[in-house]
Amino acid sequence: MDRLRNTSAHPALPLDVFLEAPNEVSQPDFGLFRDTLNHHFYPARVEALERHPTMREPRISAVHLNLTTIGYVRPGTLASVDPGDLSAYHVNVALGGTVVSRCGDQEAIASPAMATVFSPGHHTSLPRWDADATQLSIKFTRPRVEEELSGLLGRPVVKPINFRLGFAVDHGAGQRWMAILSALLQSVATPGNQMLLRHLELLERSLITGLLLSQIHSYSDDFAGDAVQHAPAGALDRVIDEIQRAPDRGYTVADLARVAGMSARSMQYAFQDKYQVTPMRYLRQVRLDRVHDDLLQGVATVSNAAAYWGFTNPSRFARAYRDRFGELPATTLAQGRTAAAR
Repeated sequence: MDRLRNTSAHPALPLDVFLEAPNEVSQPDFGLFRDTLNHHFYPARVEALERHPTMREPRISAVHLNLTTIGYVRPGTLASVDPGDLSAYHVNVALGGTVVSRCGDQEAIASPAMATVFSPGHHTSLPRWDADATQLSIKFTRPRVEEELSGLLGRPVVKPINFRLGFAVDHGAGQRWMAILSALLQSVATPGNQMLLRHLELLERSLITGLLLSQIHSYSDDFAGDAVQHAPAGALDRVIDEIQRAPDRGYTVADLARVAGMSARSMQYAFQDKYQVTPMRYLRQVRLDRVHDDLLQGVATVSNAAAYWGFTNPSRFARAYRDRFGELPATTLAQGRTAAAR
């Protein structure tokens, strides 16, 4: 096993799933690098740009999930990649170095502060990928991205989504999107924890939804210009009933909008107006209540109860629990066990 340290410019990203996995291009063979990259992602023309290329620590490690493929890729020599028109939506997150990136008539330089987002229907190329530039290459299935957008808009998506190529990830919405990516990688990196794996697809979908809400694209104006509609009779009751019925399910805001039969923006405004809380925060409150009930009954450990109800970050869960109940979850569990022993 080729064990390495996380030396990327994003030290908070849990990269163990890649760094502790076998390197699929451990031999300094550019043909092997090209074939392995194409196997995991797209048929592409991959060329070494140095006259006499010497590969220095090339690496590819990849995981294939239900909705995404994520690869840790470093060419080890100055290279170019030209896949043409992609069949999927794709994000490259640079962990170090720079990569010149093009999609249609857009050009951006990927760096640790600037990810790049590629859209189908346009010629895509990376004309200069520095030898030591490492990227997380994230491929999203096209139907699922467009399905998530359809749920957010409350209507079908009939044309491909055209994303702005450059995506700032060192502040604001992009930084919050990186936090979702971190949570997803953390779940992938702990395969023995079945509770976390139950929520893996939710994290994948949250990464897609977060991208749609965080990065500018051809439907962004539809979000801003969507007239806020009054909730039809019973629409918000259906959302409440659905959450109460199965709060452990992997809901996104798009799922709840479909339940209400509204666009996500209208549903969120109506929900906030009626209940003074967003639907996703209400869902979190219900989940915290279920954890609280389980701990009082002594039917689970803190970590198992939290993971079962969808809390994958222990420190964030503990803060949210304390804010809601005024005590740490371990205190509630101790009370439950004391009561059961009487």
